[in-house]
Amino acid sequence: MKITPTSTFALFLILLFAVLAFANFSPPVVPVQGAAGVALQSTPTPQADDASVIGSTDGILIMGLVIVLIVTLPLLFRKRRK
Repeated sequence: MKITPTSTFALFLILLFAVLAFANFSPPVVPVQGAAGVALQSTPTPQADDASVIGSTDGILIMGLVIVLIVTLPLLFRKRRK
């Protein structure tokens, strides 16, 4: 098998993706005790205030209409070539 620069680059990319995937699947190391030897205490995460209304799709509807207008208006107003 002849080794070309393209095959070397492809092998490098495959190995890079494999290493990155392995790094994402391994669990992080969590220290049992703090730096002073005192056990760490966990505090509950405060709830964030959510101002959105459950079930509201007004923003999605408006954005959909804007996208439709962006796509269709140039098609409607373009000059016909003969």
